[in-house]
Amino acid sequence: MAMEDLAGKTAVITGAASGIGFELAKQFGAQGMNLVLADVEAAVLETAAATLIADGYDVLSFVLDVRNHDEIVALEAAAKERFGNVHILCNNAGVGAGGPIADPTNLEAWRWTIDIDLWGVIYGCKVFLPAMIEHGEPCHIVNTASMAGLASAPFMGPYNIAKYGVVALSETMSKEMQLSQHAVGVSVLCPAFVATGIAESDRNMPQEVRDQLPPPPPTDSPMGVMMKELVANGISTEVVGTAVVDAVINNKFWILTHDETKPGVIQRAEQIVDGINPDPSFGMT
Repeated sequence: MAMEDLAGKTAVITGAASGIGFELAKQFGAQGMNLVLADVEAAVLETAAATLIADGYDVLSFVLDVRNHDEIVALEAAAKERFGNVHILCNNAGVGAGGPIADPTNLEAWRWTIDIDLWGVIYGCKVFLPAMIEHGEPCHIVNTASMAGLASAPFMGPYNIAKYGVVALSETMSKEMQLSQHAVGVSVLCPAFVATGIAESDRNMPQEVRDQLPPPPPTDSPMGVMMKELVANGISTEVVGTAVVDAVINNKFWILTHDETKPGVIQRAEQIVDGINPDPSFGMT
């Protein structure tokens, strides 16, 4: 169901202190929405909330680790107590981590990534969706996946697995909402490189998990330089935020922010139906 008028309604955003999440908060705030910002980085979250409050937006901030179901339950209760019904949920918190599948030593790093990138989204949907259905007002859930949810890059196993899961969860939920005729729209956000701090995701990683990871490539190595440039030259968060707001207002499921990646999606689908083995370009050429 389209949500043409967002003014006075409430949006909950995880991973809201920076990057795409902060941009979503700004753009939904500009639509006249109440904002509930959730993030694991308390100091950065406090700064983000103060900035938006100074801009005249009504904001509630909530320190949250999306791996913890009880904390998401508390987030939903706090949002309801402050603003009443929640109308938009952006399950946006995420981290980027990888590592070869053949490496038997990095299981905790895999678990950390999947817990945040997939279970955090599952928890968000499980906690917020029932109340959205119950109050019956037009609502929308936006789940942040990635192009990694549509094409698998080598050496990014846990990230790919989580993002494929987010796409599958979102598709399933969209179909269930339509069949049940509930007033809840669903979108899945699948960007490629965006100029955010995702390359420094390990800043929030527990030390015992960080100790399992191989050292990152030196910043002056070919791989290090390439990754730095890909992120730095990514599209702006403003472009992503605009696409998300448009998807919510017009009830669009797929949010693909990079036109140049679309041929790769077609190529991968053709390889599947033609029985062609995967190639190392992971379908994005």
